[in-house]
Amino acid sequence: MRSRCTATADTVCAPCQDEYFSSEHNHNFCKSCTICNTRKGSVEVKKCEKTSDRICMCVAGYMPDIRYTLGSECSLCPEGSYSLGGNENCRPWTNCSLLGKHTLRPGTKTDDAVCSNHVTQPATSQSATPAVNLSTTDHKNNKSTAVSSPSRPSVIPFICPDTNSPTETNWGSLSLILICLILLVVSGMSILLLIIQAAKKDTRKRPCRNNHQSEFLFMGKKV
Repeated sequence: MRSRCTATADTVCAPCQDEYFSSEHNHNFCKSCTICNTRKGSVEVKKCEKTSDRICMCVAGYMPDIRYTLGSECSLCPEGSYSLGGNENCRPWTNCSLLGKHTLRPGTKTDDAVCSNHVTQPATSQSATPAVNLSTTDHKNNKSTAVSSPSRPSVIPFICPDTNSPTETNWGSLSLILICLILLVVSGMSILLLIIQAAKKDTRKRPCRNNHQSEFLFMGKKV
């Protein structure tokens, strides 16, 4: 569109200039085409036309920067990850040691690590049960993905005790017997303390009786 309509004139339309496009019939001005930043790992996969925008895509080793139009700005994959391109996010390398395999080729920014086909050593940080092969390969797209599982200690087989076995210790009965014994000991100590207190009271009263008897004898002699 070159100019909008007014009260006295119709809208004047004109073809979009180079590097501008308009994808629908409207009264808006043409939009500028997206620029693929080749310095940031972006390449053009479709040219800008009068009726459609340019399409960009990240090359291998890069992933799209979400702050910009998809594929126009890309970020380099961080260490330990890779990307095959095509505006995909970077993925971590396959850990061959975790799968109990040898690393035939270490991972790069553009390729995953390559592991041996056969397990050559026990898988590290895995349970005693057979581990499932976590590495899957898509032969059509020539892509391989790996899902790492968290480290877990080795599982030690444990045999559950038979609760119905006669040799099994009955902790409930032992606890009841132990409580009864404690109550008996406490009762015995209480009775013993009562006997000791009664004996002390008896010894305190006896001297008084002896004194009274001696006084009576002394008075009888005087008389």
